[in-house]
Amino acid sequence: MVMRVSPFPSFFVAASQVFRAIKKPAKMMVSYGLPVLVVAICGTAVEFDEYQHAISRINEAARRDSQAYANLIMERLDTRFTELDMALAALRGADDKLGTPLSPQVELSLRHYLLSRPAYSTFSVLGADGESIQWSSSEQKKALDEPLRDFLPVPKMPHHFLGPVHYSESLGTVVLPMRVREKDGGKAGYFLGSPYRLSRFLDEQELPPDYRNWDFTVIDTRSGQSLTHLLHMQVQVHPLLSVKPEMVALAPVPGYPFVVQTLVSSSRVWHAYSQQAPARWSAEALLLVLLLLVGEFLIRRRDREQMAHLRRLTDFNMFMAQASQCASQANDEAGLLQEICDMAIRYTHFRIALIARPDEAQWFQMLAISGARAYLNNIAISARGDLPEGRGTIGQVWRTGLPIFNASFSSNAALAPWKERALKLGLRSNTALPIYRDGKVWAVFSVYHEKADIFDDQLQILLKEVCINISMGLDRIYSQQLKTALLDNSLVGILLVKNRVVQMTNSYATHMFGLEPDALVGKSTEIFYADQAEFERIAEFYEQLEQKRTVRITGVRLARSDGQILIADCSGVKLSDLQNDISVWTLEDVTSRDVARRLYHALVNAADAVLLATDEREMCRRACLDLVRDTLFHAVWIGRVSDEGQLEVLSHAGEGTEGIEQINNCLDQSCSLSQPLVIMRAWRDRDLAYSNDELAEQANSPCFEFIRANNWRAVLCAPIWRDGQIWAIMTFVSPQAQVFDAPSIALCKRVTSLLGHALDKLDVKQRIECLQEQEAARARHDMLTGLPNRLALTEYLPQALARAQRQTTSVAIGMIDLDGFKQVNDTYGHEAGDRLLQQLGQNLQARIRQTDFVARLGGDEFVVVFEGLTPTQAVEQVEVVLAALHTAVEKPFPVTVEGTATVGMTLGVALYPQDGENAESLLKRADKAMYHAKQNKKTREKWWFLVKDLAGDAPDAPLP
Repeated sequence: MVMRVSPFPSFFVAASQVFRAIKKPAKMMVSYGLPVLVVAICGTAVEFDEYQHAISRINEAARRDSQAYANLIMERLDTRFTELDMALAALRGADDKLGTPLSPQVELSLRHYLLSRPAYSTFSVLGADGESIQWSSSEQKKALDEPLRDFLPVPKMPHHFLGPVHYSESLGTVVLPMRVREKDGGKAGYFLGSPYRLSRFLDEQELPPDYRNWDFTVIDTRSGQSLTHLLHMQVQVHPLLSVKPEMVALAPVPGYPFVVQTLVSSSRVWHAYSQQAPARWSAEALLLVLLLLVGEFLIRRRDREQMAHLRRLTDFNMFMAQASQCASQANDEAGLLQEICDMAIRYTHFRIALIARPDEAQWFQMLAISGARAYLNNIAISARGDLPEGRGTIGQVWRTGLPIFNASFSSNAALAPWKERALKLGLRSNTALPIYRDGKVWAVFSVYHEKADIFDDQLQILLKEVCINISMGLDRIYSQQLKTALLDNSLVGILLVKNRVVQMTNSYATHMFGLEPDALVGKSTEIFYADQAEFERIAEFYEQLEQKRTVRITGVRLARSDGQILIADCSGVKLSDLQNDISVWTLEDVTSRDVARRLYHALVNAADAVLLATDEREMCRRACLDLVRDTLFHAVWIGRVSDEGQLEVLSHAGEGTEGIEQINNCLDQSCSLSQPLVIMRAWRDRDLAYSNDELAEQANSPCFEFIRANNWRAVLCAPIWRDGQIWAIMTFVSPQAQVFDAPSIALCKRVTSLLGHALDKLDVKQRIECLQEQEAARARHDMLTGLPNRLALTEYLPQALARAQRQTTSVAIGMIDLDGFKQVNDTYGHEAGDRLLQQLGQNLQARIRQTDFVARLGGDEFVVVFEGLTPTQAVEQVEVVLAALHTAVEKPFPVTVEGTATVGMTLGVALYPQDGENAESLLKRADKAMYHAKQNKKTREKWWFLVKDLAGDAPDAPLP
């Protein structure tokens, strides 16, 4: 047992004095302070651990020696009690009796025994009360001073007693009273008592010399007395309350109420700790000196590296400044790239600097290179990641757009194809960074250095800045070149307008309107627009242009010189002229975009119609409606031509489609013309047909008036294929001529194809649903009789019982077995038996109520279920139904051409809920009732039997 230890003296007093004596500049203190602090912390931890180890050793020694002393005390007490037991045996003598008073022979025997035991100063024979003296070796007393109640038995020997330790005046010393009790005839006998001198009890001389170096204190646990202090006649106090040692070890005396307490002073711990301290302190001091020397070396090395790094940063900053200036002033891409590479070699001392871009075959070509060009001789670099030549830094940067800094060729497995050549030329590291133009990776800038791990964070940032400057320079050069060619090569029309009169145009503007160059100069802008309403609409935006100085108008309808309508997006910018209304306008031809938008919208509409429709008629109707909503077409219809040449319209939407059947009056005549209607050509050729100006082509046709009245200019007819055959023709009509080009034709074909596939899927879906219904019916019906089978019964019964529970009604379940059916099979054959079962199934089905159910389980077994029965009258209602049901077998069945057969029925009836609460138990009970009726067929009064009647007739084990 170990108590708390006080802090040990600081080990680093000497080290702190050394630190105070150091008077170096602040920089040196910062450089050396950290290693010294680390050594101080480590040394403190080591010394603390050693001090704790010394405490553990001292504590273990104190505990061991204390326990040895405690064992010695135990042996002395055991020996004294053993001697008292031997004296007790000697008192009995040969007759094993002790008289009162003692006989001369017994007294003589005791005195001889005491002479052989000089350790006993006093020996008394006491009565059964443990206090009256029968005989004593000392002055005769009637009773001892210590009453028996003050004695406590020894736990391991109940007839041994220890009294309280006290000072004996007769002996003149402190003694421990001891008594041994004898029993006589089952009654408490006499006692032998003898005091144990405490000086002999606590004598330490028998301990080994090295065990006696402790301050042992023996504590009586009964009273908390310190026997050691009592021996020296000191004040009795509890030692644990009065003594505050550095450490206390406690060892109990086995089997006795004493404990040995050993006090350990801090000086003893410190002595054990300091014996080996000088050697450790020398090693720690040596370690500190070595650490300081290593720190001095590392600091000087770091200073040299920092100086080299600062010089490198200065060179890179110079390179970045020169590259930025070059990028801002260059007018030629090739010159800019080569100058950048040259400056990288000149200022930053790279071995190689290059800028590369892949060609159409994805192999990098050098746009600029400077330095050790020999490295790139016969080297191929690819932009493809699936080739080994494309897995290097340049290829990865091109694909990812992210910079890569390769610290070493030796450790990068991806650079294996170039490793040997690079190391031979003294190249240890490289980097590759993307160069952007117009927001995309345009080329890769790569540099190579002779040292590894050269690209730290600062150099990486500087190289990225250089690439940004190169990208900005390329964008600036490209912008200048673009501005130079803008007017002559622009794909938008540019107009300079003053007071709404054209002052200047580019060549594309006149091309848009189909005019000669300069044909618009001096003309009013009114001639541009498709109509006066459009001109007036645009005029409203001039006020916005005046206020915001810029305006954008989308979807402006302009007129070409040939009469075609042009759709354009117009942007206007007002110039700073206070006296005149001057503005610059750009006209972007978006006719194709508008057409494409409308075509895409039409396709989406058609797809929605197909997906949302649930049947053929709805699918066609919705497709036609959606195709005329905000598209190129103002009429769409679906029809087909009959064998008599008449048009049958299936669905339609848009202008003029309500009376489309009127063209049937002129189809015969138009078919004889050289140019028949588009729909007739498509139906005849079984292929797509169209006309971009049907009105002009049918000028001499009887249908001309109808076509002109409904403004059918451009017409396209495409067949709808269904189940591999032409099912109908879909017609698209536009009020504008020349609208059907390759994209619009492809769209129309896509729409009809989509509709045809949807119809096919609809047919397949309907066939599948029909087959599923048929399969479901076959799975739940008996193939021979057509009645529901066992599966159908299993699904039906729980529902019937649930209905009865909700409606508080009863259900009757009858199990039927035919009588004499085996003789029919044996006599007429199984085919005759099958015919009989078929007729019986029809008879049963015809005789049950609409709310009842009949099923064939197999063979000649049938089940009938009667629902809606009144619980109190269920039996009577069942009897009525069964009477009608029995007529199904009362007439002979024709089973052959000339022969008939007769069968009977046996039925067992179970009622819900009277006979059971689930389908399985009811079927089992009905089957049991049927079996009972069949066993008693000759004596039974009726052909059916109730489950409730089984209790008296068939005392079988109850069904589950």
